[in-house]
Amino acid sequence: VTGVQTCALPILCWVCLVCLGQGYDVSNNMCHTEYVVEKLMVGLLYKGRSLYMDNFYNSVQLSQKMLKKLTYTTGTLRSNRKNNPKDVINKKLKKGESISMYTEDGICIVKWKDKRDVLMISSEFPHSMCEVNTIREIKEKPISVVKYNENMSGIDRQDQMTSYYPFERKSLRWYKKIGFHFLPL
Repeated sequence: VTGVQTCALPILCWVCLVCLGQGYDVSNNMCHTEYVVEKLMVGLLYKGRSLYMDNFYNSVQLSQKMLKKLTYTTGTLRSNRKNNPKDVINKKLKKGESISMYTEDGICIVKWKDKRDVLMISSEFPHSMCEVNTIREIKEKPISVVKYNENMSGIDRQDQMTSYYPFERKSLRWYKKIGFHFLPL
């Protein structure tokens, strides 16, 4: 599963979970994505680690659960998730503007306008802006966006490179596709 990476182990694969879409006992008020994250983080919780996730996995409820297990989360957030603050989601912003809101337990939800709206959630970083040098100019970005880009760029780059060489079309067997995925390019 790509999109979930821990900061302490950026190169190693800690655990691999093949999601077939069925056969999971999702109970105790937990959705499927929360179940996947919990399974992937077994052995890494309660140690003060940082977890970076893309918007498929992230939610306010999951960040609250991970914070109770002493694991900080940072990542992008889908605007239609439950428990998202409506004031932040519905706010119209101009380029460079941002708005944030904190939950009762200190989780920060930030909406920032770059070329398009970027919605971030972090239990580790506050809503503060920092200057980033780009090729053409100096921009101000929220610290959660900067840290997310630093830690997730390897996964995004790997996904980009594998999209250029779609070797999994050579086989229709799912287990062969997984084997080819783990071979280095």
